[in-house]
Amino acid sequence: MTSEYVTIDKHHHLRNLKKYLNYELSTSVLFFASFFSILFLFAALVAALIFTPYLLFVLYSEHKKLWIVIFFCIVIVPLLLFFAGALFIEFIAPLLLIPIGLFYFYCFLLRFEVNGWIRELDAKQQFLREKEIRDEELNQFMNQVR
Repeated sequence: MTSEYVTIDKHHHLRNLKKYLNYELSTSVLFFASFFSILFLFAALVAALIFTPYLLFVLYSEHKKLWIVIFFCIVIVPLLLFFAGALFIEFIAPLLLIPIGLFYFYCFLLRFEVNGWIRELDAKQQFLREKEIRDEELNQFMNQVR
């Protein structure tokens, strides 16, 4: 019984990440609405800035280092290029849509992967519970036979 609670607590952040990513589509709407108003762009940027540390924390705690590397390649490198370009280009604000769009694209891809990780964890937990029940039944049977 104790191992179930430890397993559930251990993957609590991954389940929260799944919940947040599944609702990330509403934030994607903010991003696409930003083409019509700067206020929506600001809201999408703030949401991305708030969500990024938690996203990286969960990926690190779940040992998903490849997804962290992909995050840096898809989101951080273009953002650094954006800031480097800001030194030389006068009207850079419209180009801010590119790094934010890449962030939400990354979240869209990660959403499918996190759902798969949760399915695998649930299947593993179900298998362990069934194995424990089979072992208990076998022990009861062996005790009856003796």
